[in-house]
Amino acid sequence: MHISNQWIRLFSISPTDDNKKTIRSNFYSKEEIIVSLTTWSARINNLPVVLNSILEQTVKADKIIVNLAYNEYIPHDVFVFLESNGIEVFYTDDTKVYKKFIPTLKRYPKACVINIDDDLIYPPTLIEDFISVHKQCPNNPVCGNHAFLFGRYCHCGEASLTKLEYFGSYINEIDAELMASCSSSDIVFTYLATLAGHPYIPSRGFYGSDYQPQYNAKSPYSENVIGNRGIENTYEYLRSRFGEMPPFTSFFTQNDYISDAIESILKRRETELCQIKSSRTYKIAQSLSIIANKVFMIFR
Repeated sequence: MHISNQWIRLFSISPTDDNKKTIRSNFYSKEEIIVSLTTWSARINNLPVVLNSILEQTVKADKIIVNLAYNEYIPHDVFVFLESNGIEVFYTDDTKVYKKFIPTLKRYPKACVINIDDDLIYPPTLIEDFISVHKQCPNNPVCGNHAFLFGRYCHCGEASLTKLEYFGSYINEIDAELMASCSSSDIVFTYLATLAGHPYIPSRGFYGSDYQPQYNAKSPYSENVIGNRGIENTYEYLRSRFGEMPPFTSFFTQNDYISDAIESILKRRETELCQIKSSRTYKIAQSLSIIANKVFMIFR
């Protein structure tokens, strides 16, 4: 039996006037700031450690919302943590990773929604950095500077700030067929926002460095490189359904901030590549590869 969001909300956790104060601060932005995420049974116990990093931000969110599938169970200690910190739980259809922030965007169409993952501890300046960039570039969603450039586009990655308007009418194209065909939601969001004329741009912060593998249980949503859920298949599906993305340069002409931010990403990637190539492990692997090729030529 399908239960509507309106009905299930009667049993959801909602901030009270008292505990809501713990996640508010002086407004850094005139727009409402909401942090949104989703999780599932194998990771739900991560929520306190992950969300503590959001509660300790230099700029506080107006709301923190955890979107859960109807059938998810919240352990008692996690429930107490969420309730005592004024964190809202919203039950919705199980659209896997797509429920990370789409339900929040639709419920709060004017808000700045910062979506995060359930297996990262975020630096305390995440919200501050995102809002700072948003003020400079109000027509574009913002991603962490850990995000990579595929082709000439910024991938939205493990944290990003967006608004409903950035997806235009394409938000309605995220249907059951698309979600079943494309498990890599980050690529979908990046692709559709770019088609709508609002490509992601990077912030100057570096996110992803505090990744906590002990919190990263295997997710049924992460089959990005398997069969018809592979990344390349996601691109193929999006191209066949929506057409090619327009060139990145068609959106930006003279914007010093964007140019500097993208340059910083490329320099960082170049530095990381140099560090990898100079590592002992890389040199050993390279030597083994040379030996293997020689052995192959002998027995060919």
